[in-house]
Amino acid sequence: MARDFLLEIGVEEIPASACTAVLELLPGRVTGLFVADDIDVDPEAVRVLVSPRRIAVLAADVPETQTPRENLQRGPAAEVAFDAAGRPTAAAQGFARAKGVPVEALQVREENGRRFVFAVSRSEGRATAELLPDICVKIVRDMYFPKNMRWGSRDLRFSRPVRWLVSLYGEELVPFSVAGVAAERVSRGHRWLGRPVEITAPSAYVEALRAVRVMVDHVEREAFLRSELQRAASERGLEVLDPMGKMNEVLHLVEWPTVLPGRFGEEHLRLPAEVLITAMQSHQRYFPLVDAAGNLVNTFLFVMNGDPAYADQITAGNERVLEGRIEDAEFSFEKDLATGLEQMAAGLHRVVFHVKIGTMKDKTDRLVALTAHLADRVGVAPEVRGWALEAARLAKADQVSVMVREFADLEGVMGETYARMEGFPDEVATAIREQFLPDAAGGRPPRTTTGALLATAEKVDNVVAAFATSEPPSGSKDPYGLRRAAMGMVVIAFQHGFAYDLRALCNRAYDGLERFSGLVPRESVVVQAVDFIKERLAKFLVDNGIARDAVEATLPTSDDILDLRRRAVALAGFRDTGAWDDLVTVFSRPANLAKKLPAHAAGPPVDPNLFTEEAERVLFAAWETAAERVADLSAAQEYYEALGVLAGLRPAIDRYFDDEPVRLNRLRLLRQIADGVRALALLERLQG
Repeated sequence: MARDFLLEIGVEEIPASACTAVLELLPGRVTGLFVADDIDVDPEAVRVLVSPRRIAVLAADVPETQTPRENLQRGPAAEVAFDAAGRPTAAAQGFARAKGVPVEALQVREENGRRFVFAVSRSEGRATAELLPDICVKIVRDMYFPKNMRWGSRDLRFSRPVRWLVSLYGEELVPFSVAGVAAERVSRGHRWLGRPVEITAPSAYVEALRAVRVMVDHVEREAFLRSELQRAASERGLEVLDPMGKMNEVLHLVEWPTVLPGRFGEEHLRLPAEVLITAMQSHQRYFPLVDAAGNLVNTFLFVMNGDPAYADQITAGNERVLEGRIEDAEFSFEKDLATGLEQMAAGLHRVVFHVKIGTMKDKTDRLVALTAHLADRVGVAPEVRGWALEAARLAKADQVSVMVREFADLEGVMGETYARMEGFPDEVATAIREQFLPDAAGGRPPRTTTGALLATAEKVDNVVAAFATSEPPSGSKDPYGLRRAAMGMVVIAFQHGFAYDLRALCNRAYDGLERFSGLVPRESVVVQAVDFIKERLAKFLVDNGIARDAVEATLPTSDDILDLRRRAVALAGFRDTGAWDDLVTVFSRPANLAKKLPAHAAGPPVDPNLFTEEAERVLFAAWETAAERVADLSAAQEYYEALGVLAGLRPAIDRYFDDEPVRLNRLRLLRQIADGVRALALLERLQG
């Protein structure tokens, strides 16, 4: 038999970020707690529902008893436990006695290819109802939030104070308490529109809350919100926008949502659309509307969690707040126009970028140097190089603007806007905005070559600076978005065909930091930064279908992002050919014997005069021919063909091993061959 399970944690309104964290982590945590207690629950049957005032766990078909557990205790090897006639030895008898089982009850089982005796016992399953109180306490106490708080004299750390608990197993109350709050059957409805409500069973939970004006299922709530926003926009012949992704936040701020329209003064439409959209979305979480031509209109939509009877007053209040924010933005915009982009850039020395590595002026100087380095390495046209350097010089100018101080989300956007208004080339203005792209996982990279150069410079400077100041990402913490930055470098290189030496670029980035004291030494920083970026490259390649071991085998062989992809693709493709076994033999037999070459004997070149056997001369000649061909193919990045040439050494390798070598001389030759293969791929890292 099985019953459904419900746990509801009622709280003061929790932040949207906390709701998101709960949805990401709690389903796996709950399933893990059931599994740890041998309660066989299907992970797909565990649902987590979140709204601002409650976190709910619903688990369907939870068995009424634990799964009986088999306990195994390993004893001596079977050949030690029994003699040739199969009789238990003193070792078996001693083991059985120590474990409290008859010697005849010992079982022989195989483990890791060997046979051992085991003492086997079974524990009967306990009733699930007995285990659930402890599981409920663990769910509440161990819940993760980005920020926690304590309150009163309680020892519980939670996002917000816990006000009520509901816990049912079928129709049976699960008794437990946390932070002085005891579980009951009574939940609470909407703060203003609802009332307390008794939950009779987990299956009745969602509808019981709907009756007291709580749409507790966040999936249903999101679908409803999107539908209502679309309906409200369509009624006006308009289209709704959400460029900052505010739906993900609004969704977790309401329990019984109502979508309403509002308006702002039409005269404000003379401001750049990005300014108005940011004023609407950044703090107010409103949804802008555009007409069929894509032009912003002075109507917006917002989501209310209050009483619809007061819709007019609530709308007027929201319009008043937005009007004030737009007026502030308008004042800031006019002030910035009077200042001008050049004067803003001249003031960057007053803005601190990082206490250890200087101001935004220092950052700008590094961007200009890195952009020039990249432009020279990837070979762009002179005018593109000029635009990129101009964009790098002005990239951080809007950090001084009043608009960006007021609306941080407009960083780069205002720089582009002011650059266009002041007559800078479109390529320069666009690059200023594109410097932060891609700005999210899976986001689009810069469209222009100018923007791609500046964006790469911006990202590598951030990565190298973080390692130089001892602030790299750690675990799940990445406050500077460095993993996204490194992945952005990878995506940009592929999108724009940028071929450059990653190690040289990181060294160039450190050049701009060298005058600052107290930093991590260059040698350590460059190695760490290159490895960090290559880790993102490896993830990209694996996510796009290349076997992980093929990627790992080629990763150390080059510092060029494009080149490494070609190597990994070639190796993965060659692995599926009939010549693969030949290549593995060509590598493994020389590599294994080459380990015996003493360090003092590794330096001198191979001396053909020491050859005593025809097989040695044949292999040496074959290797010289192959090495020259492989070098030419590698220079042309024809790695698949280069692997084929190396695989072709198999007959000479086989013949070579049939004769007795002059040991040291042969080992030198073998090492050369093994190193030749390693230059293309570290085959020892492949998994079979």
